[in-house]
Amino acid sequence: MSNDSSERTLTATTVSSGNSGPNTLTSAHHFVSLKLMHHDYLYWRTQVIPFLRGQGLLGFVDGTRPCPSSHLEIPAGSGPDDVASSTENPAYGIWVQQDASILSLLISSLSEEVMYLALGRTTSRCVWLATETALRSSTEVRSLNLLGQIQTLRQGDSSTEEYLGRAQHLVQDLALAGRTQEDK
Repeated sequence: MSNDSSERTLTATTVSSGNSGPNTLTSAHHFVSLKLMHHDYLYWRTQVIPFLRGQGLLGFVDGTRPCPSSHLEIPAGSGPDDVASSTENPAYGIWVQQDASILSLLISSLSEEVMYLALGRTTSRCVWLATETALRSSTEVRSLNLLGQIQTLRQGDSSTEEYLGRAQHLVQDLALAGRTQEDK
């Protein structure tokens, strides 16, 4: 894997939505322009969420579409020899297949730098939560640090051009961290 590759095409995958029949992830024309790295979590998230929402699959990563039970309980009948039993839940297999496709999509969008976040994780929700937990907090810390630098920025002996250049650089870094001056 190379960190130099910042653009890639996601391949088309067909999965069943469980609600309305097959759902084709028509992603052959969809480009994810950034592989997730420590510094671009918000940009990565901004690309992935609408894609999953558009495919009706965001619930897998945000927890609103949890894994169904693998078996369905069949209540006992009315006869004296009838006992409760269980049978395989077809929705479970469909859910596992969809989640595996989403998990693969998420993992393939990670750079080597953050691939450790997916190690040992078996569902798309687990990878999503690990990514969110690890990288959102570092983004918030970075934002606070940059806001502090802006508040203490002074021209001093530097020229107006240098001073404004430093200020513009800090504002751009703050925007990359997902905050603007209006957020204060």
